[in-house]
Amino acid sequence: MNKRLFLYGLIFLLVLVAAGAGLLYQGQGAPISVTTVRGEHATYQSGGLYRYNPASVAREGIVWDAIDIVLALPLFIAAIWLDRRGSLRGRLLLLGTLFYFTYKYFQYAVMLAFNPLFLVYVAIFTLSAVAFFMALAGVDVARLPNRISDHFPHRLIIGFTSVMGVALILMWLGRIIPYTLADRFPDEFAGMTTLVTQALDLGMVVPLMLTTAVLLWRRSVWGYLLGGISMTFGLIMSITIPAWIVVPLIQDGQVNPVEAAPFSVLCLIGLYVFWQYFRNIGGESRTTSAPRGVALR
Repeated sequence: MNKRLFLYGLIFLLVLVAAGAGLLYQGQGAPISVTTVRGEHATYQSGGLYRYNPASVAREGIVWDAIDIVLALPLFIAAIWLDRRGSLRGRLLLLGTLFYFTYKYFQYAVMLAFNPLFLVYVAIFTLSAVAFFMALAGVDVARLPNRISDHFPHRLIIGFTSVMGVALILMWLGRIIPYTLADRFPDEFAGMTTLVTQALDLGMVVPLMLTTAVLLWRRSVWGYLLGGISMTFGLIMSITIPAWIVVPLIQDGQVNPVEAAPFSVLCLIGLYVFWQYFRNIGGESRTTSAPRGVALR
């Protein structure tokens, strides 16, 4: 069996185990309310795989696991199948899903309270990162310009990735800086020890989005490549984020409209941008020159 295909299969099975366990093993019991060492009033999950995590984190984890089952894993299988047929679109989808698995399960490994799947989370993000670079090394960058449509929506994708990157910066710094200056921990994250999601968004997602925008603005071939990763990651998160908004709205009857409204709009736009990107890249190789201005740099 092909070693790379074996690696993909192993990642698939591990993600299926992790997401399936999160959905099936939710446990019973009333939430645990405690006062933390910071003096915060926190509510923890008392049962299931996500026990001892803040209840809001456990709820988001279950939603995220459902998204993996119904979207991320099928997309991963489709990407593998297309990639095996020599499709550039398949390779770009594959890179995006592997980036997503690396991002998500690194977050699970370092943020969630210790549980029996800790080593599974570590294995997923490690293997996904290895598979990502293996797949990246297999992209024929020199021929990529000939797979870009003359109608490629540069402005749309540059605008979307720029707005997403800047929105994450403003949203997270708008919380982190005031609380840091006040020597306090954000109330909405009561029960957590630090801000893992914010660290990964600012350290991984923001650089990906803004680098994509800058390189596409320069018409660098690497911008088109990073665009595939950004758009695929963005597709999955464009389904996940609205689900995170809808579930608390149904269960609690309230959400934070200041954050929910703009991010819901951005997520809807993200679905359209994903479609526009992939319909204009990765088609049959052209016999003519690449679109004007595309540079291999």
